[in-house]
Amino acid sequence: MSTIADELSSLVAHLPPRDQERVLNFARELAHPLVVPHAQLPPGTPGSVVAKLRISPEVGAAVEQALTDTELVWPDE
Repeated sequence: MSTIADELSSLVAHLPPRDQERVLNFARELAHPLVVPHAQLPPGTPGSVVAKLRISPEVGAAVEQALTDTELVWPDE
């Protein structure tokens, strides 16, 4: 039974040099993820304002169709 590192090394050895470099770069990114400092987000729009928004029936139908097309699962159903 080989370890993951052994199996990965064996697979990478069979790749062309260009793909080996891609795998190496990907592994480096995973090993050293980019750290983005936390930034305070600007305040959002209050829910009471959002609740007053109105859209045309055509836009509503388009949004409903988009949700259907993406197979969104509604939690209450």
